[in-house]
Amino acid sequence: MAHTDFPNPRVISNILCHESEVAYDSNSLSSMNSLWGEFLRNEISLTPHQDSLHEGGMEEAHISIPIDDEVMNPSGSESAQIRYIRTEFIEGTGVDEDNLRSFPNQASVWIDASSIYGQNEETNNWMRSGDGGRVIVTDWEGSDMIPAFDSNGFVNDWDGTSSHINIQFGVADNRNLENIGLSSMHLLFLREHNRLADAIQERNPDWTDEEIFQRARKLVIAQIQVITYSEYLPSIGLILPEYLGYNSSINPQISNEFFLLVTTSFNNQRNDDWLLLNNSRAELLNSPLELQQGYWNMDPILDVGIEPIIMGASYENQRENDLSMVHNLRNLLSGKSSWPGWMDICAMDIQRGRDRGLTDYNSLRDDLGLNRHLSFNNLTNDGNISSMISELYDDIDSMDSLIGVISEPRIEGSIFGETQYLLALNQYTMLRDADRYWYANDPDLEPLISELNDTRLSDIILRNTEIESLQCNVFFAEHSMNALDCYMPNPSQEPQTQADSDAEMSTLLLGLIGLGIAGMLIMNFFGATAKEEE
Repeated sequence: MAHTDFPNPRVISNILCHESEVAYDSNSLSSMNSLWGEFLRNEISLTPHQDSLHEGGMEEAHISIPIDDEVMNPSGSESAQIRYIRTEFIEGTGVDEDNLRSFPNQASVWIDASSIYGQNEETNNWMRSGDGGRVIVTDWEGSDMIPAFDSNGFVNDWDGTSSHINIQFGVADNRNLENIGLSSMHLLFLREHNRLADAIQERNPDWTDEEIFQRARKLVIAQIQVITYSEYLPSIGLILPEYLGYNSSINPQISNEFFLLVTTSFNNQRNDDWLLLNNSRAELLNSPLELQQGYWNMDPILDVGIEPIIMGASYENQRENDLSMVHNLRNLLSGKSSWPGWMDICAMDIQRGRDRGLTDYNSLRDDLGLNRHLSFNNLTNDGNISSMISELYDDIDSMDSLIGVISEPRIEGSIFGETQYLLALNQYTMLRDADRYWYANDPDLEPLISELNDTRLSDIILRNTEIESLQCNVFFAEHSMNALDCYMPNPSQEPQTQADSDAEMSTLLLGLIGLGIAGMLIMNFFGATAKEEE
């Protein structure tokens, strides 16, 4: 463990991360923004904590809960702790100061929808239906739902006549079931895959299940890449250099600093509850749900569907990306049997940085070629934060990097301060430029680049839910019904007219809202030989 002489993480959390007043995002970002950030984190990074199979046993680094902690330790116990098990590391590393621990990334690194399709062939095959290129979903009272399982295996459909208490849910990456926001995002792309697969099969009846699946998968991957780089990153103020094509000399490995200091930002941006809205943007009777009611619990989705969750997240402003974290994330009683007891996300993020050997704040800036800060007053424009930090840390050269980077003033138009911005800019550029199969580098997709580049997350939502209208850029909050500028009526309410066949196929098959795509272009694309997958 690094920095064992630094202050107790729970003490830091109680002083610096306690939310004394609500501050919403100054750029009017919606809660869809933080949900996509979490969804993206699961795409590119996965390092597990040690388990019972770890050689020599699990290394414990539990966080002591102060005896005067009124929330977690009302009895004043001297032995109260927040559970923390150290991160798994690569065997043979960490043997001495010249050979520090290295940490495995069990994700593919690439933005390749691996959280949807799985990190390996076994998982990929498990989530496929084997028919028509589709992925498995459960028909839950007439709607496609996250795959459900009971004691007999996969539940293909459920009509509501028996209890779902013993039903379990499973996806390729179960982290996407951690909360109802993530589960909604995951289900959107399961539905989108099957929508594409059905249309591809209709257009190409002689194609095999494998050919249909790989083509639908290729399109979903491209959609996620486009949404990330054309909508999400610009919304958080991250402007990347122009894409010049694949660069084989770049190492895309996720840096320890990026993983610890950038991918966790969604925690600071999360609101304290789940807003549930109907199509008229009126709250449901059980809205808002307390934050913890949406964690490790699928019941809200089973009860009302994903539409109210998505509309609520698109409507509301998310929290500012600052030190403050909502009460329920700092004082969360875990419902996970694998990680029981109290959880404080702020304290645990600090402890994870120490666990993984993250350097101190000023040394980090030095390593990145940035100027070192000389004092706490030099770090932040907020005198109250500067004062509280100075009470916790002896000096600015002995401060956790996480606290330092979040304390920095935001770059104009961005959710990041200077250090986080540089880490994010470098990593996202490398992830794109080092990807041999990046959508814009794929010859199969070349005829469709213009249409793909027009894809928005709102398109995916409107095509795969009963939501009829949204703001076109759902990463920015919108409270006015008159400003919901993207519209798609539910099929049951559409007038039955004879549509132009080429335009109809363009919309149905590609789903890129580009009604002007030529029919011959569509036929050429889907008649081509499927490119061999990596």
